[in-house]
Amino acid sequence: MLTGRSDVLIVGAGPAGAAAGTFLARMGLTVACVDRARFPRDKTCGDAVSSAGLEIVAAMGGDLTSVPHAPVLAAAALLPDGDRIVRHYGAQPGAIVPRRVLDDLLRQRMQAAGVTLYEDIAVRTLLRDDLTNFIGAAGPNLRWHARVILAADGPGSVAWAALGRSYPRGAQLGVAATVYLHNAAPATPGISEHYFERDLPCGYGWLFPPVDGLANAGVYQRADHYNATHKSAHLRALLAEFLARHPERFAGATPAGPVRSWALPLSLQPWPLGGAPGLLVCGDAGSFVDPLSGEGIWQALRSGQLAAQYAGAALLADRPVDAGVVRRFRLACARAVTWPSLVRAGIQEGMRVLIDRELERRAPIKRLLQWGYGSGRSELSRAV
Repeated sequence: MLTGRSDVLIVGAGPAGAAAGTFLARMGLTVACVDRARFPRDKTCGDAVSSAGLEIVAAMGGDLTSVPHAPVLAAAALLPDGDRIVRHYGAQPGAIVPRRVLDDLLRQRMQAAGVTLYEDIAVRTLLRDDLTNFIGAAGPNLRWHARVILAADGPGSVAWAALGRSYPRGAQLGVAATVYLHNAAPATPGISEHYFERDLPCGYGWLFPPVDGLANAGVYQRADHYNATHKSAHLRALLAEFLARHPERFAGATPAGPVRSWALPLSLQPWPLGGAPGLLVCGDAGSFVDPLSGEGIWQALRSGQLAAQYAGAALLADRPVDAGVVRRFRLACARAVTWPSLVRAGIQEGMRVLIDRELERRAPIKRLLQWGYGSGRSELSRAV
């Protein structure tokens, strides 16, 4: 039985938990982190990290030159009529970093900052005092107390049950499937490809630059449109259909492993979940995934960074993480993540209408897409 006490207990050592832990430990606070896995561990993902995400990785001390990765210098939107609109990132490229590599790098930075990590430890419940404050966590082999709990344990977070939140469905959820492929690569090195297609309303297919000879390809779609369009079809079949439609990219490709699917809690509520006194929720656990792109790594890193900022300030001032701290944290997350995501959800609906009605064929629409996507004004390609 693992027992103990610390200023902060973080549940989950992925990007959100690692970012929060790194910045909190640098403040001089005692931080413990528990994760049900043992690192290095894999995580189903598209592996794309935006330039904004890389800035936070760098602030944590992460050095991508020491790990396998592929720079992403530009993104290409491929429309159903075959046209291609490219956005160049200039001096701020993104990167493809396999999650097994990225998460282990961030885990190392967290521990180097002074966080004590306990692996193979599951959390089943969060502990409260006699009032409404969260004071710890418990599991089959765990009972730990802390001044504040940070839940960064992804979809189905232990915080959801504690806060009475049900699993998101329909428009509040994204679904995706991905596979690693040998002998597949975008047409131009360093350019990620996003395929906007008629059978993927409110979604897209992708092919990213390969890392160590393996390219990440997949499909993403908002769950309400996936359920309405494909009914009983499995995500694996949807991915297979996408690959078959593009023999120019995938005819000679062979899978390096199984197709894997996962769910993405989308950031579509004006006010994020946030937490409660003694508890802050970040990353996928806070439903901070971008609805347009399916991007979640930057959002996880940023919400973890914000959790450290607000929890750390309170603890260093010897104040509790009370309702006021939670409210300020939620507002900061709304400004950084949620409100921009709502705007991007509107862009997503506009793209759906254009593609569904074949309006992308018209010259004025082409110019509008070039202006919005190619210039980056719509931030359509933020996820690289």
